[in-house]
Formats: sequence, structure tokens, C-alpha cells
Amino acid sequence: MGTAAELQTAWATLVIESFVQAGVQDAIISPGSRSTPFVIAALENEALDCTSALDERSASHFALGQARRTLRPSLLLCTSGSAPANYFPAIVEASEGGVPVIVLSADRPPELRGCGANQTTDQLDLYGNKVRFFADLGEPRDDAASLRAVKRLVAQAVSEALGVKPGPVHLNAQARRPLEPVPASEETQARIDAILDEPLTQMYRARPLDPTLVEHVSPLVLDAVIEAFDQAERPVILCGPADLRSAMFVDALDRLAERTGAPVLAETTSQFRCWADSRALGGFDTIWQTASGRSMCLPDFVLQLGASPISKGWEQLSTARRIRRIVVHPWQWADPSSSAEALVQADIGSFLAALCESELEPARRDEDFVAGFEWAESAVWDEVSAILARAGDGLTQAGAARTVLDAVPDPSVLVLGNSLPIRDVDRWVPPSTKALAVCSQRGVSGIDGVVSGAAGVASLVDGATTLFIGDVSFLHDLNGLQLASAVRGPI
Repeated sequence: MGTAAELQTAWATLVIESFVQAGVQDAIISPGSRSTPFVIAALENEALDCTSALDERSASHFALGQARRTLRPSLLLCTSGSAPANYFPAIVEASEGGVPVIVLSADRPPELRGCGANQTTDQLDLYGNKVRFFADLGEPRDDAASLRAVKRLVAQAVSEALGVKPGPVHLNAQARRPLEPVPASEETQARIDAILDEPLTQMYRARPLDPTLVEHVSPLVLDAVIEAFDQAERPVILCGPADLRSAMFVDALDRLAERTGAPVLAETTSQFRCWADSRALGGFDTIWQTASGRSMCLPDFVLQLGASPISKGWEQLSTARRIRRIVVHPWQWADPSSSAEALVQADIGSFLAALCESELEPARRDEDFVAGFEWAESAVWDEVSAILARAGDGLTQAGAARTVLDAVPDPSVLVLGNSLPIRDVDRWVPPSTKALAVCSQRGVSGIDGVVSGAAGVASLVDGATTLFIGDVSFLHDLNGLQLASAVRGPI
């Protein structure tokens, strides 16, 4: 069946084309010789949009940015040795943040392992429990069962990356010199083509993962939430960080707020604070950090949507008071205070769409609570405006946050850095009718790779992308400017 070099070339083509058939559209490639067969196969595949990234650290965060924007995994392709290890911070972020990403690491053949060979380390299970799936593809083999298994493993990896709990996956593939492509014989190519022509195994789940589909939410779940709302006098809907699909359900949240009489309190990263139809309040963090605010605006039931809020005010309130609370998140146990009454594992948008159509009885509502919260909200932003006015033209963090958010186009994409920038936007910028899709690294809230991540987001955006970032984060990821410079749209 031809030479080993011919088989290796055809085998690499099989691997890459299998990724394409499984739905992968973007690949980020870093330099190195061991990955040559796969790199050439990727570059020759017209269905794959390839980006060159000199630094694997930047490459991996660029891939995360793309996945945050599209909700589909990008493919990271690197050589052996320390190269895949440089992906690790992004793998941790992807794991904790539920972001799908795929690593294909090239590796040395078995005869070079464990014998002190240059640029060789044990790459098996390199990322430990941080990946949803790992497989070692081994060496190229020419029998139909082995070729079919390669295609299956690729499909399995993509499926696991997009699973109920999305996240990173890792495939390791061995390659032996010569690494340069050698045209396959007719027999070899025919075998590969036959495998590629076979239909890809599909994964059907009871819970649809496509962001355009609305999943079924059990009536028993809805009844529990409805009961909590009906028994409450001072309910609120508290919206923490969530991915971009939540923005499709702003109208459902608006209807739910109207039907329940509950104020919507939304952080910028929730996707519910900056949108034309949003009725969200944004000053709750400041309100709850004061004793008078906690007293006047004390809820007796909280429906938490998304990840744990960034708000220090909410942290102080929930620590000091036992408040009835139900949390809705697609996969995470988002309850660091260990005080939630229940957790609902459901897509946030699907949950809102079902709940807002349910029968609700808001007769018990305390109208003074809603009026007081709205008064406090107005007072917060009046005071913010006064503080900004006193600062004049001086450069301040507060003024920078307000100026940037006032200037960003409508619609556009906003990427927020961690530590102070993300908090400054919540504290100093009121809710807006601008249609802003907001991305942030809230998995482990690191400062690494933020420039690269923003470049990844911008690479798949038709309009403008704005990155609001702190100085340390910017300096930490200067290599990300190489990727940002190649983005076609304005960033």
C-alpha cells in the first residue's frame, strides 16, 4: 500500500478532513517541524480558514476568542515538546469557562519516547482533568478499521467539546520523518477517500446543543420557580456572566420581568444589560455595598441567571443574609456561597422562553420595594455623573470606562479585561440601549491572553470590536498584537 511516508501524508489529510466534516471551520497554526504533515493538510483544505500564530500562548487564547464568538470549537495545531504545554493556561480557562476548543498536538514516534530524544516529553494526558476528552491517535496504519477509528475519534472529540458541559479536548498524533508530504499512491488515496465518503457518526442528545434551538424545560422545574415567585414579595432577577446566545432572549426576559413584577439586575457580561429591549437596572452593586441600600433593597427571592455575579455588593449581601435563591446555568454548579435552594441545569434562553409563558400570580408584590430600587438606581447614576463631572478632563479609570462605552458603535462587540476594567464598566456605566455583544474571560478570570482573545473574537466579527483592558493585562499579552494586526475588521 505504498511507502510509510505516503501513508503518513494521506493519514494527516484524513485527520484534518475529518475535523472539517465534524464542523470545524477555523484552525490556528503555530510553527514547528513535527506537525508538518498536519499543517500542510490544513493549509490545503479549502474549507478550513487557517491563521498563523507565532506564540502558542497567543494562539490558544485567539482560539478561545473565536469560540466565544461562534460557540463552535476552533482547532489548535502545534508541534511536539513544550509547544502544547504553552496552551495550558487557555485550556484551564476553557475548562472552567465552558468554551469548546480542540488541540491537535504532533508527537514523536514510539522509538523516540523515554530515551532522552531532543524536544520529546510525555504528551499523553498532558492536560489531565482539564479536558473533556483525550485520545492518542498513535501512528498511521493502513487497515480500514484503524482508518475508520481515526475518523471516529475526531468526531468524538468535536462532540465532547460541544457537549452538555462544553470545553477543551485533546488529540495527540505521532509523526515520523520524513515529515514533508509525499503524494499517495492510487491505492492509498482510494482507501482514504473511501473512509471519508462514509457518513460521519452523528450524536443525538435529548438536550439540543445548537444555540438556535430551544430545549425542552420540564414543567416540574417551571412549577418550582413559579411557586417561589408567587410566594415572594420582593423578588429580583439577577443576571451574571453568560455567553452570547443569551442576547437572543432579551425580549423573553423583558416579558418575564413585566409578568413577575421583579426588577432585572444585570451585569454587563450577562448580555442583558446593553440591548435595545432591556429594562435592566445596573446600579445594584453600588446599592448593596451600602448599609442603607442593603436595608431598602433587600430581596426575599433571587432568580440568578448565569454564572456567579462579579458584584461585590451581591457577595456582601448573600454572605450576610440567607435569601431564597434558584440558580439557572447550562452546566455549572454556580453557587459559591453554598446557599442556593435549587439549581436548574438548562439553557438560559430556553428557560426564559418557557417561564415567561407560564401562569404567574404577582399579587403579593411589595410595590414600595420596586419603587425604592428604582429610586436608588436613579440616585446611583446621578452620583456617578456628579463624580465624573468633578473629575473634569482629568484621566481617570471611571472616565475611561464611561468614555469608551459612550463611543463604541451600535451595534458592535465589546471585550472586557479582568480585574478592574470589567468592574469599572459595571460601576461607572449605566445600562444602555446599544446592542453590544460582550465577551470576557470569566472561567478563571486571568489576565493572560486577553489581547489574543479579543483578536480571536474580532476575526469572526463583521463590524467593530472594542477591547477595554488594563495595563498589566496588555503588557502580559503583547504577542497578541501580531494576531490583532492581521484581523480584517476594525478592532
